[in-house]
Amino acid sequence: MYYREFGIPARIAKCYDVEELEKQVAKYNGKKNCYASVYVFGDEKPNGKTDYESAMLNTIWFDFDDIKNVEKCLKDVRKFIRRFCNPLKITPRIYLTGGKGFQMNIDFHSPVDLPAHLKRRAIQEYLKHLKKKYYLGTLDDICINNSVSCMRRIVNTAYISKIEGIPTGVWCTQFTVAQIMDSDIAALYAIAMEDTGIVYPPIKSPKAQRNFVEFVCDMLEIKHTVSNSIDYLLNEIEKASGSIKISSDIGNDYIKPVRECIMKLIERNVERGHSSHEENNVIATELITAAYSNRDIHFVFNSIYDEPAGEWGWYSNDPNIAGRQIELIRSKALNRYSKDKLIQLGICTEKCGCL
Repeated sequence: MYYREFGIPARIAKCYDVEELEKQVAKYNGKKNCYASVYVFGDEKPNGKTDYESAMLNTIWFDFDDIKNVEKCLKDVRKFIRRFCNPLKITPRIYLTGGKGFQMNIDFHSPVDLPAHLKRRAIQEYLKHLKKKYYLGTLDDICINNSVSCMRRIVNTAYISKIEGIPTGVWCTQFTVAQIMDSDIAALYAIAMEDTGIVYPPIKSPKAQRNFVEFVCDMLEIKHTVSNSIDYLLNEIEKASGSIKISSDIGNDYIKPVRECIMKLIERNVERGHSSHEENNVIATELITAAYSNRDIHFVFNSIYDEPAGEWGWYSNDPNIAGRQIELIRSKALNRYSKDKLIQLGICTEKCGCL
């Protein structure tokens, strides 16, 4: 089950849903600076510590910071919006931290499923690339290096003076792109002196997602064209990084990456904690065709149900042993569902780019 870390700023809790995070904020807001991990995580190490390589990469987070002159941060944010976001029609989420800087997110159309060992490096190199290309002098190097393990200030929480240990009267506040581009720094701080409670939802961008995936391809020297789908590119990344596990009964010619509409189905079912029998068949045949290992399939279904395996057969209590239903699908060599069938089930649409 996915969780997010909470910190003050030291990491003190793992929150498995919004309610748990809100309880931590209610307890510490106004007393300590409240932080949450940028990413959610799906696994732990054997010692119980967070496995940062299990991060779900659904956003890129930027931390602009200058302890002497926050105006420089604002200039960098505006520059990045004009030169990167606007041409790609990306709408970023932007926050005045309450201290001497800004936080910003560009959100992907759907999570980018990179090989676990590649995630930290990919985020680091991408941010370094953007910092150099767009001359973002205030983009914080420490946060770039922390990559998938970064912590961010929680919106609508009070900024606590690090010297005096009391609220400064400024809140971590989210602003629209228009406000950032049109308001001076004094006006932004004046707004941040009030707890507005405003939260603007992320605007997910296919172009932001593609820009990142194509950068990773370039990093690994993978050739690509504009006609290549995201699924195809991610599969090429997996092959180049040596992370695809080929089971003994599936040949290379039959391995197909998980389609985007199925990834969205998995994400929806994880969020609601339920999946129908038909949906389970869709997911299982898709994962098997993509050559997922028993452990990876176990992780997906266990994330959906978040309970002991029981007698349903989609996963077992041992992550290395396939569930009864998974073994049955493998023994029958069932194909994954066709696009037409997925459309009939309401999982896919004509506009979806999957095959």
